[in-house]
Amino acid sequence: MTVNELINKLLDYPSNMRVLTLGYEGGLNDISLRTDSVVFGHKDNEAWYYGPHEYARHVDGEDGTECLIIGRDK
Repeated sequence: MTVNELINKLLDYPSNMRVLTLGYEGGLNDISLRTDSVVFGHKDNEAWYYGPHEYARHVDGEDGTECLIIGRDK
């Protein structure tokens, strides 16, 4: 998903609605936004609970693509 696609989806919701994400083991957290370099379709993450993409800093020889990452605020 691109930032533009996300913006278009968010337009369906009231502008004053809170935005939350799932907590680590339960509950809900406020979100945080940051950017980082990501490698798409990284195949070394074979366990079902790992996402299909990886931070470029964890992959030797890959520069990655700069991405917006929406995460949990602590």
